[in-house]
Amino acid sequence: MKSSINKMAILGILFAGMVFSSEVRAIPPGEKAPELSLPTLEGGEVVTLESFKGKVVYVDFWASWCPPCRRSLPLYEELQKRLGTGHFQILAVNLDEDVQDAERFLQRHPVSYPVLYDPTGDSAQRWTVLAMPSSYLVDSNGKLANIYIGFEPSHIGMIENDIKALMDRMPAAQSD
Repeated sequence: MKSSINKMAILGILFAGMVFSSEVRAIPPGEKAPELSLPTLEGGEVVTLESFKGKVVYVDFWASWCPPCRRSLPLYEELQKRLGTGHFQILAVNLDEDVQDAERFLQRHPVSYPVLYDPTGDSAQRWTVLAMPSSYLVDSNGKLANIYIGFEPSHIGMIENDIKALMDRMPAAQSD
């Protein structure tokens, strides 16, 4: 019971911050993506969005208690493998309060892309996450290209097409 109360509290705080803060607004496509600098889930290195400039980046906010999130991560793993890491990178941002919840999920469904950890939800607030999961496609220049709210397995084809379209517009990708 305590766990579900904590989950609802995080969602409530995120939603209240979005609704009642005059400074928080949805970032429109074409604008610079918000800063992202978080430690990996294992407590290791800090990973930044800036370090992937020059690549198309798919930033996915998720939590182990979110049913659509649990369906999306394995499909994103397949997507990362299909598209490689030369011009594309997935960054998963976990919002679980208890790191063990995320670790247990990832033991059953391992991923090769970086999983960042933000138990306070500060990054989700900066990115204006209103629902779980929420994902953001960032172009190779660090600008927001698209926002995806929620997830259904049937979405993966559309997401892949959006990513490929951005990759096709990259000068380096065209010369490969």
